[in-house]
Amino acid sequence: MRKVSLFELLFIPLFLLLILYPIFAIINNVSADGINKTLSDPFFWSCTQNTIIAAIFAALLGVFLALGFGYFYIFHKNSIMYRIADFTNDLPIALPHTVAGLALLLAFGRKSFGFVGPTGLAFTLLAVSLAMFFVSYPLAARTISSTIDEIEKETIDVARTLGDSPSKAYRRVVIPMLSEAIFSAFILAFSRSLSEFAAVIMFGGNVPGMTQVLASYVFTKVEEGETGMAVTASAFCVLISLVLVLILRLRGKWGASLIKEVSSKLKLPGRSKKNA
Repeated sequence: MRKVSLFELLFIPLFLLLILYPIFAIINNVSADGINKTLSDPFFWSCTQNTIIAAIFAALLGVFLALGFGYFYIFHKNSIMYRIADFTNDLPIALPHTVAGLALLLAFGRKSFGFVGPTGLAFTLLAVSLAMFFVSYPLAARTISSTIDEIEKETIDVARTLGDSPSKAYRRVVIPMLSEAIFSAFILAFSRSLSEFAAVIMFGGNVPGMTQVLASYVFTKVEEGETGMAVTASAFCVLISLVLVLILRLRGKWGASLIKEVSSKLKLPGRSKKNA
């Protein structure tokens, strides 16, 4: 009889209780009445639209900035700008998101951006996107930089010796090799953006039909005592999250084989595997 380790003994029940059981509790409490009321609520569909639009913009902005960080990571690793960026990249993860929302409000609110409108950039859909971007960007940056570590530096050196400037070598050689990482970074940033609540509330507000997103919609329905609608909207979020995780997993398996194939083709002749 196989001896059961302590890790197995603790992991299985704790994982089932603390991770799977809460998700099952949401699905198990979905009711027909809650579904009907939620699907007939125009604010549910508007907040779904707001969430998707804002999350896509935040993810695209995150990937764009992450590619800029990747450029510094390769060509300017000793620069002050890179060291500052590398040190502070993970700050939005460690920072309480209410603090992040307040920081955005002070930075882009009416005090600094009053020329844009009475509230500056605050309490607009753009503010929602910026709040989502602020908390999701670190995931995109780390995804890009970790993939860059797998690229053979000799490939970039060859492009440089052929006369390409750093920016040209980055565009023509590195970015095409980052296609899988760019997709993963986008999905991760998009997924994280969908779940953001505190920073969005602080900076973007929770105006139904204007800046309300799915996370704040669930919170509002709980406050109003509409538990059935809150549960239905939560189950909808779970469904979206499961689809995104599935896409990332399937794409990741395909991408791993693709990266292996591309890397084997890009190996320089005359170099042993040990020195590569």
